[in-house]
Amino acid sequence: MNPLRLFELNASTSSLMISGEDAATFLQGQTTCDVFAIAEAGGALGALCNPKGRVISLFHLVKHGDDFLMLLPREMSSLIVKRLSMFVFRSKVTIRDASDEFVLLGCANEISTEQKQQLSPIASIPIAPYAHLTIIISNKQQFQREQLTDSFSIEQELEPWQEILTSACYPEVNTATSELFIPQMLNLDKLNGINFKKGCYTGQEIVARMHYKGSVKRRLVSYQSANKYVAGDDIYQLNTDNSIGTILSSHKSKNSNYAGLAVLKVECIENNPLVLSDNSEVIIQQAEYDLD
Repeated sequence: MNPLRLFELNASTSSLMISGEDAATFLQGQTTCDVFAIAEAGGALGALCNPKGRVISLFHLVKHGDDFLMLLPREMSSLIVKRLSMFVFRSKVTIRDASDEFVLLGCANEISTEQKQQLSPIASIPIAPYAHLTIIISNKQQFQREQLTDSFSIEQELEPWQEILTSACYPEVNTATSELFIPQMLNLDKLNGINFKKGCYTGQEIVARMHYKGSVKRRLVSYQSANKYVAGDDIYQLNTDNSIGTILSSHKSKNSNYAGLAVLKVECIENNPLVLSDNSEVIIQQAEYDLD
């Protein structure tokens, strides 16, 4: 049997450890997900928002004993540590970067219980709503890399993993796109990344108002193009003056074109392909999950 393909994510993803007897209550007041509902070794997708309801960073939150691991883009980690620390006040909470203590593995295939046990995981979290996409977290001290070569192919190159997530229309936010979008524009309401019944958190009033009284006028889509774009760039349709959306990512794809994520006006998503102001074409790929 061929070795199972895995991607080592540590180069792109940081692991923040949030500890202390007030850790759950503290995180419940800062994030869009329901921290109290996370089971042991379970996880949740969520966002940290500013007071205007704009997403600063996305994350996966994992319960590890009495502590929580927050997995988020490495380029965002120092910013998030600093921001969370601003709100600790007298809470019994400590926040530190624990990236060196864990091995993070991305898996895009079905993995058996026996295979998973070989990795000595402390948690395995699905990337909703795709059951076959998972992030496996192992304690670095217990991770026996040299004994895994027959069963697993662990790759350091992360472009294929990024392409898998892009094709799945799975959101990402980096320093160029931080604080530009409310969570619904990134489809978090369709990916179980927002709990609308929990109590208050930073930005909650704006997020809830959009859910109960408004409509989401922009949505996340994946795209393909012959041109490379830059994260954070606005895009314009041919013969229009107003932006129709914003690029989140752009990377080389298998067919020598480029693929990426963008947040587009809902009425433009059906216009496929989109002809942009420079006469280039962008082919829109809607999410497989339901946006209605």
